[in-house]
Amino acid sequence: MQKPKSIPTYPGVYIFRRGSTPLYVGKALNLKKRVSSYFTNAKSLTPKVERMLVEATSLRIIRAASEIEALLKEAELIKKWRPRYNVLMRDDKSYFYVAITKEIFPRIFVTHQPFKERIESREKRLGKGGQRANPRSILYSLPPHYIGPFTDGGALYTTLKLLRRIFPYCTCKETHKRPCLASQIGKCLGICCLRQDAFELKRIGIREQKKLKIRYRRNVKNIQEILNGKKSRLENTLTRLMKSAVRKEQYEKAAIFRDQIFGLEGIFEHRSALRAPQECYPWPMVESALQKTLNIAGPIHRIEGYDISNISGTEATGSMVVFSNGSANKKEYRKFRIKSVSGSNDVAMHQEVIRRRFNHPEWTLPDIIVIDGGKPQLNAVLKVIRSLPPSPYPPKTSNRFDDLKFGRSGKTRFSLSPPFVTALAKREEILFRENGGAIRLKQREPSLLHLFQRIRDESHRFARAYHHELRKQKYRISTK
Repeated sequence: MQKPKSIPTYPGVYIFRRGSTPLYVGKALNLKKRVSSYFTNAKSLTPKVERMLVEATSLRIIRAASEIEALLKEAELIKKWRPRYNVLMRDDKSYFYVAITKEIFPRIFVTHQPFKERIESREKRLGKGGQRANPRSILYSLPPHYIGPFTDGGALYTTLKLLRRIFPYCTCKETHKRPCLASQIGKCLGICCLRQDAFELKRIGIREQKKLKIRYRRNVKNIQEILNGKKSRLENTLTRLMKSAVRKEQYEKAAIFRDQIFGLEGIFEHRSALRAPQECYPWPMVESALQKTLNIAGPIHRIEGYDISNISGTEATGSMVVFSNGSANKKEYRKFRIKSVSGSNDVAMHQEVIRRRFNHPEWTLPDIIVIDGGKPQLNAVLKVIRSLPPSPYPPKTSNRFDDLKFGRSGKTRFSLSPPFVTALAKREEILFRENGGAIRLKQREPSLLHLFQRIRDESHRFARAYHHELRKQKYRISTK
């Protein structure tokens, strides 16, 4: 087989086929880089790979939103087709499986050899000499349910780690009298690993324990659906449950479902969640790409990101996050409690936040503003900015830098024009510009996509955290 003329750079799954028969299924964060290696590094290929390339007659590519989605799609297709070269190139020990135990509070772990564990579980159930063990212990020694096979252990562990933040589950090997550390940081529901005589269980009460058990099992079921490639179905279910809770005015419950939906979007669409932590882009390179893409002549020092968080308009909040020379500057973050807008109208809420932000001339002015949303949000914010008094900014026709001093702080800021306003749409990662143009960030420099995703994710996180804080305050007052 010859190297394809055009290979995309986005994440996805690639399938070598002979006619319509799949020979090998693989995944990659950058398909072009991975697939090209089969044809450019011929000396490093193993005999099995060389044989596979000789047999292959075509290559099929399936696009994915992220490396996690590619990981799950790869596992789904390997399980479905059992391609010949996936079996030949890996023995049973090199595949990874996710095991889910059949306990009252199921545990989740990664394993290599599910068949061996099935035998051990059978021996536990039967006891020594083949005699059946105590019936009470049978539930805890049943063979786990397995999901897989997965080819990338590192990516799988990272996926489970991220999913655990959204759907907490227990990893403790033994029970204990006090709540574990994981429960204190939100990665465990707090009762799954407590001993029956623990004081904490008595304090919680039987009714609340039942609710937490149901929630725990739902969390495990949700993770199981995601690992089986049923993310869309799960998102639809969570959305339906959230709307139902809002109609019943169960706002705390609705907030849990909403956060789970946002969490899934963050993992699968808003960023490459498996990107190595050390991967970063030097600011001069990113600044140059920004200037070229947005047609900005001067230097770019400060970018502000804005987002709104609310449930049907209740306890609505807005956030302003600041990135200075490409890095988050948390000392400059600001949060806003929406005051003038009633109901669920995030366009009007964005206008209120921007209006209030520019009532603070002592705050350093931004070079670029990033609004979470699409054209409606962009046009609404532009309307506010254009209605502001001209005094904070020199005219656009100015041929010199003006020394601008504001407020009590006496800060100095140099600028030629008002900030360049953009809006970042979810899912497709389209950046709308104030001049009416639209930029598909996935087709541009990876450094640009990474920067705007970080700004959007951070503004969303900050707005949501303040919204949660207000919800908790309201809940405490209502229960007094």
